[in-house]
Amino acid sequence: MSYVLIIEDEAATAAPVKAALEMDGISADIACDGKEGLSLFREKAYDLILLDLKLPGLTGEEVLSAIRKEDPFITVIVYTNYSNFADIKKLTNIGIDGYINKGPGADLDELVTAIEDKLGPIDENSMDALFKELPQKSS
Repeated sequence: MSYVLIIEDEAATAAPVKAALEMDGISADIACDGKEGLSLFREKAYDLILLDLKLPGLTGEEVLSAIRKEDPFITVIVYTNYSNFADIKKLTNIGIDGYINKGPGADLDELVTAIEDKLGPIDENSMDALFKELPQKSS
Protein backbone atom coordinates (compact mmCIF):
# COMPACT_ATOMS: atom_id res chain seq x y z
CA MET A 1 0.00 0.00 0.00
CA SER A 2 1.18 3.52 -0.77
CA TYR A 3 1.09 6.34 1.76
CA VAL A 4 0.46 9.98 0.88
CA LEU A 5 0.74 13.01 3.14
CA ILE A 6 -1.56 15.89 2.18
CA ILE A 7 -0.33 19.20 3.64
CA GLU A 8 -3.31 21.49 3.06
CA ASP A 9 -4.93 24.04 5.36
CA GLU A 10 -8.35 24.01 3.68
CA ALA A 11 -10.39 21.03 4.88
CA ALA A 12 -12.83 21.48 1.98
CA THR A 13 -9.92 20.77 -0.37
CA ALA A 14 -8.02 18.13 1.63
CA ALA A 15 -10.96 15.86 2.56
CA PRO A 16 -12.13 15.08 -1.01
CA VAL A 17 -8.52 14.42 -2.10
CA LYS A 18 -8.03 12.02 0.81
CA ALA A 19 -11.33 10.26 0.03
CA ALA A 20 -10.49 9.92 -3.68
CA LEU A 21 -7.04 8.48 -2.92
CA GLU A 22 -8.44 6.02 -0.39
CA MET A 23 -11.06 4.85 -2.91
CA ASP A 24 -8.12 3.93 -5.14
CA GLY A 25 -6.38 2.01 -2.35
CA ILE A 26 -3.91 4.73 -1.35
CA SER A 27 -3.69 5.56 2.35
CA ALA A 28 -3.62 9.31 3.07
CA ASP A 29 -3.08 11.54 6.09
CA ILE A 30 -3.91 15.25 6.28
CA ALA A 31 -1.83 17.95 7.97
CA CYS A 32 -3.56 21.32 8.40
CA ASP A 33 -0.37 23.41 8.47
CA GLY A 34 3.33 23.20 7.75
CA LYS A 35 4.39 22.42 11.29
CA GLU A 36 1.97 19.49 11.55
CA GLY A 37 3.04 18.37 8.08
CA LEU A 38 6.69 18.19 9.10
CA SER A 39 5.76 16.36 12.28
CA LEU A 40 3.77 13.70 10.39
CA PHE A 41 6.50 13.44 7.75
CA ARG A 42 9.02 12.63 10.49
CA GLU A 43 6.74 10.07 12.16
CA LYS A 44 5.77 7.93 9.18
CA ALA A 45 7.33 6.72 5.93
CA TYR A 46 5.33 8.40 3.15
CA ASP A 47 5.72 7.64 -0.53
CA LEU A 48 4.51 11.04 -1.73
CA ILE A 49 3.69 14.46 -0.30
CA LEU A 50 1.00 16.70 -1.75
CA LEU A 51 1.94 20.22 -0.65
CA ASP A 52 0.03 23.50 -0.69
CA LEU A 53 2.16 26.66 -0.79
CA LYS A 54 -0.06 29.03 1.17
CA LEU A 55 -0.07 27.57 4.69
CA PRO A 56 -0.43 29.14 8.12
CA GLY A 57 2.83 29.30 10.06
CA LEU A 58 5.51 27.70 7.90
CA THR A 59 5.11 28.36 4.18
CA GLY A 60 5.05 25.58 1.63
CA GLU A 61 8.52 26.63 0.51
CA GLU A 62 9.85 26.33 4.08
CA VAL A 63 8.23 22.92 4.46
CA LEU A 64 9.68 21.77 1.13
CA SER A 65 13.18 22.94 2.10
CA ALA A 66 12.99 21.09 5.43
CA ILE A 67 11.71 17.91 3.75
CA ARG A 68 14.45 18.00 1.12
CA LYS A 69 17.15 18.34 3.81
CA GLU A 70 15.85 15.18 5.49
CA ASP A 71 14.79 13.18 2.44
CA PRO A 72 15.96 14.35 -0.97
CA PHE A 73 14.22 11.43 -2.71
CA ILE A 74 10.60 11.55 -1.53
CA THR A 75 8.17 12.63 -4.25
CA VAL A 76 6.65 16.07 -3.63
CA ILE A 77 3.85 17.48 -5.75
CA VAL A 78 2.83 21.10 -5.23
CA TYR A 79 -0.97 21.46 -5.30
CA THR A 80 -1.94 25.11 -5.02
CA ASN A 81 -3.94 28.05 -6.35
CA TYR A 82 -0.77 30.10 -6.32
CA SER A 83 0.88 30.04 -9.72
CA ASN A 84 3.58 32.70 -9.91
CA PHE A 85 6.03 31.35 -12.50
CA ALA A 86 9.15 32.68 -10.75
CA ASP A 87 8.12 31.04 -7.48
CA ILE A 88 7.31 27.71 -9.15
CA LYS A 89 10.73 27.82 -10.85
CA LYS A 90 12.36 28.45 -7.45
CA LEU A 91 10.48 25.48 -5.97
CA THR A 92 11.62 23.34 -8.90
CA ASN A 93 15.20 24.23 -7.99
CA ILE A 94 14.56 23.20 -4.37
CA GLY A 95 13.09 19.95 -5.61
CA ILE A 96 9.46 19.44 -6.55
CA ASP A 97 8.40 16.51 -8.69
CA GLY A 98 5.25 18.08 -10.06
CA TYR A 99 2.90 21.04 -9.93
CA ILE A 100 -0.88 20.91 -10.19
CA ASN A 101 -3.12 23.96 -10.03
CA LYS A 102 -6.09 23.48 -7.71
CA GLY A 103 -7.86 26.60 -8.94
CA PRO A 104 -11.25 26.83 -10.63
CA GLY A 105 -11.82 23.94 -12.99
CA ALA A 106 -9.32 21.68 -11.20
CA ASP A 107 -10.10 18.03 -11.81
CA LEU A 108 -9.84 15.67 -8.82
CA ASP A 109 -9.54 12.63 -11.10
CA GLU A 110 -6.60 14.29 -12.87
CA LEU A 111 -4.92 14.86 -9.50
CA VAL A 112 -5.41 11.25 -8.40
CA THR A 113 -4.09 10.01 -11.76
CA ALA A 114 -1.00 12.23 -11.43
CA ILE A 115 -0.37 10.89 -7.92
CA GLU A 116 -0.79 7.28 -9.08
CA ASP A 117 1.59 7.94 -11.98
CA LYS A 118 4.23 9.27 -9.58
CA LEU A 119 3.76 6.37 -7.17
CA GLY A 120 3.98 3.82 -9.97
CA PRO A 121 2.83 0.23 -9.74
CA ILE A 122 4.27 -2.02 -7.09
CA ASP A 123 3.87 -5.65 -7.97
CA GLU A 124 5.43 -8.87 -6.71
CA ASN A 125 8.09 -8.92 -9.44
CA SER A 126 9.37 -5.42 -8.63
CA MET A 127 9.38 -6.23 -4.90
CA ASP A 128 11.33 -9.46 -5.54
CA ALA A 129 13.88 -7.52 -7.61
CA LEU A 130 14.23 -4.95 -4.82
CA PHE A 131 14.89 -7.59 -2.17
CA LYS A 132 17.46 -9.32 -4.41
CA GLU A 133 19.38 -6.02 -4.59
CA LEU A 134 19.46 -5.57 -0.80
CA PRO A 135 22.55 -6.92 0.96
CA GLN A 136 21.81 -10.12 2.82
CA LYS A 137 22.67 -10.29 6.51
CA SER A 138 24.92 -13.20 7.31
CA SER A 139 24.30 -15.23 10.44
